[in-house]
Amino acid sequence: MRAAPAARGRSRPRRGGRLLAPVTAALLLVPACQGSEDSRKDREPDPASIQWVRMPREDTSYVFRGLRPVEVTATSTEFLVLGIPHRGTGGLYGSRDGRTWYKTGPEAAFVDHVAATADGATLAGTAPNAGTFVPAVWRSTGKGKWGPAEILAGGGPSDEVLGLAQGPRGTVVVAHDGGPFGEGEPSDDSYRGESLRLWTAGKGAGFGQPYVVACPAWPRLEPRVSVLADAHGFVVSAQCTDKAFASKRVVLTSGDGTTWKSRPELFRGELNGAGATGPRGSVLISHPESGNEEPGAYVSTFWSRGGEETWTAGEPMDVGRLPDHGVTPRKLQSVNGVSAVAGGYIASGRALDALHGQPVGALWTSTDGRRWTKAPTGKNLFHEVYDLYGAAELDGTVIALGVGAAPDSSEEPAPTRLWIGRYGARPALDRPSGLAPFVGTWSWGHGSMVIDAGGRFTYRWRLYRDCATDPAPCDNGPEWGGKATGKLTPDAGGVLRGRLETTNRPDEEGYRRNAAVELRREPYSAIRVTVAGRPHGIFCAGGEADSRCIASHG
Repeated sequence: MRAAPAARGRSRPRRGGRLLAPVTAALLLVPACQGSEDSRKDREPDPASIQWVRMPREDTSYVFRGLRPVEVTATSTEFLVLGIPHRGTGGLYGSRDGRTWYKTGPEAAFVDHVAATADGATLAGTAPNAGTFVPAVWRSTGKGKWGPAEILAGGGPSDEVLGLAQGPRGTVVVAHDGGPFGEGEPSDDSYRGESLRLWTAGKGAGFGQPYVVACPAWPRLEPRVSVLADAHGFVVSAQCTDKAFASKRVVLTSGDGTTWKSRPELFRGELNGAGATGPRGSVLISHPESGNEEPGAYVSTFWSRGGEETWTAGEPMDVGRLPDHGVTPRKLQSVNGVSAVAGGYIASGRALDALHGQPVGALWTSTDGRRWTKAPTGKNLFHEVYDLYGAAELDGTVIALGVGAAPDSSEEPAPTRLWIGRYGARPALDRPSGLAPFVGTWSWGHGSMVIDAGGRFTYRWRLYRDCATDPAPCDNGPEWGGKATGKLTPDAGGVLRGRLETTNRPDEEGYRRNAAVELRREPYSAIRVTVAGRPHGIFCAGGEADSRCIASHG
């Protein structure tokens, strides 16, 4: 489960562009092992032994270019990452090995949250219904497959889904009926509710009517919600702020998802954030509200529980050891997400780096949820991002995602970086070399290049000439008329070089026979093509899904 105070964007046909406020909590649950707790601990590795390797940007999947991670989790068969793409709405992506990624998720849906266990995943968001959009959930039916939308009973168009958790006793969805939230939303007198709404479903069962509790909220300030589901039941926390900036803290617990009890005394009255549940129990993080003197500065507390229902405060989080990066007082370190992994937990976030006066990525590990050790920042290159947004484990492979500083150019998004980890051994990335990384199909909006294992290539492009009215070469429906072929050879620097051997546009500059061709790899699975010494453009593995490859080429 993760929670973060950053805003994220999404658009709906009925609302136009919108700004989503704080990322709320979601759940990560890994399968419980058989046998006694002591014997399990003897077998399970220590998360502190994970050795991390940052994926080179050239080898990182195009789906991560400009992606702002929201939630990172895993089932027993795949990793799942929910995020906001560059200049796009929310996207869900899956992977079996953490390296090759594919887009997944249901059609005609706006997914806000994902929760996963070994048995599968559940998505929560909004779906079209009777001409509007209302809260809904989708359940996984296999790798990359999702069942139909389950419209939540009693949900309306002003319900904004803010939290989701899935555990041994079922699933809970949390929404607020005061939406839509955000600076760009209407400020007229249209109806806005003032209540949290909780839908629950037992394992394998359907969702009933919502449980409603008062929590006034101003449409410009989205409530902060934290949700956890574990062997003891459910914990839902929220902070709602009205137009007068008066805050209300709500903490609810339930063993069955039907009967809820108000527990304001839990967690010392502090605000809840990220959390997770695994075979060793549950972890939740709390922190006080920051003061006006130091906005955003507070000390986080880790709470944990195992077989007992009572929550116990853990030890203060480790701040690291000099001369590492990001070694700073606890009030200047924050946690975005907590994940259950084999042998314990991983917490991800950031710390202020005193030397450079800016935040750097930070990661902590724990075997029991009470004592947390900070992983080296410089050794793992976590300092090259501003924040780490989540981690997940699948069959001994662990992934972590972080986002760096945005470049000066407004056209380029902030870089999203991916780490791969293994217990006790540095993972081998098996980087392809020579021709191998170039083999395949590369495309842009009006052209494509296919390169085979021998280095031979075929480039096809649109001529904007209709074969019904123009002589050949011309475009005939899906088959584009421009065609050039040749052969490429890698040099010692990993660049492919060759020449055009055949072309059906010999008089067109850049496509003449014997023109020199050069290909270089670009970050996030793309190649840069130069023809006759002139930049020709970028071709992407993701085709038109990659915004770099929509623009016209020279």
